Amino acid sequence: MSQPQFYPLRVVRLQPETDRAVSVYFDVPGADKTAFNYRAGQYLTLRFFIDGKEERRAYSMCSAPHDNELAVTVKQVKGGVVSNHIASNLKVGEEVDVMPPMGRFLAEVDPAARRRYYLFGAGSGITPLMSILRSVLEEEPKSEVILLYGNRDEDNIIFDKQLKELQNKYAGQLTVEHTLSRPKKYATKGLKGLFKRSHTKWEGSRGRIDRKALVKFLQRHPTEGLECRYYVCGPGEMIDNVEAALLGHGIDEKLIHVERFVSANTARKNNGESQGGKINVTLNKEQFSIDLKPGQSILDGLLEEGKTPPYSCLAGACSTCMARVDKGGVKMDVCYALDESEVEEGFILTCQSHPVTPEVDIDFNV
Repeated sequence: MSQPQFYPLRVVRLQPETDRAVSVYFDVPGADKTAFNYRAGQYLTLRFFIDGKEERRAYSMCSAPHDNELAVTVKQVKGGVVSNHIASNLKVGEEVDVMPPMGRFLAEVDPAARRRYYLFGAGSGITPLMSILRSVLEEEPKSEVILLYGNRDEDNIIFDKQLKELQNKYAGQLTVEHTLSRPKKYATKGLKGLFKRSHTKWEGSRGRIDRKALVKFLQRHPTEGLECRYYVCGPGEMIDNVEAALLGHGIDEKLIHVERFVSANTARKNNGESQGGKINVTLNKEQFSIDLKPGQSILDGLLEEGKTPPYSCLAGACSTCMARVDKGGVKMDVCYALDESEVEEGFILTCQSHPVTPEVDIDFNV
């Protein structure tokens, strides 16, 4: 199995979504169209060279396959090297190195199906949900979609205008509920202009998406009657709350699809206590060995040796760096992108993996 490569794609549009989020639209040359066929919910890996250092990031696509467009949405993160570079420096007409679509956060759309899709998102977690939502509405017309979307305040609602337009276009098929943890407040003068009071114009739900909010949401939108699917995307705590509420509601865990948005700095926690070891690697058509330093991840060791393994998020949240252990053992700091059965079969995320035996054989050609 050949490893994915990067393609230079030209930026054709930069669409502001909020003050801190922008959608980046790419032009795909005809010769590369097949490589960039995608399914709703997948992500792209973008590569930049910033201050002389290679930086890769995985960003979910907001576009839907039936659009014949390719776009990702990027939200600025405090201290985020790539997100701030995109916000401040990226221009229409520039080329960006882009890896073909990947990811398993997918909706299997069937034009003949009649289902109910429950989507739960917070912040930029709306991005892949938007792709799934639009695909279901357009390509599975007998199904309905119910979205619960959490943000801090009104100014941070990504795709606010588009969601309203979709609600009007697909009335009866799409339901959108927003909840804000800190709605905007406006100051007004009180008696004779002497006393100021604050009030909010927000009339929707308030608070974060926690277990209590989920219980009430499921009471308003019962899961009985139709075949249901559940998609959850956002920060870890929100996902844990949604999963717990759904499982407590009797939902089969196989029907719950999760995509975690985690920064590399948050996920890479190893404190250097893991042992080093000899790593025997099969990558593309090459076989070689490296000596891993104590505390070093397998991916870090490969990059230090000048090898070119596939990788993207560095946070254990995507599966780009996945490999299989054929001999020996490893431990992972975090593992958001693989399920238990895959781990039992020996699959690992090399960005999070450290050897626990003196010698380990791994194969990227999986």
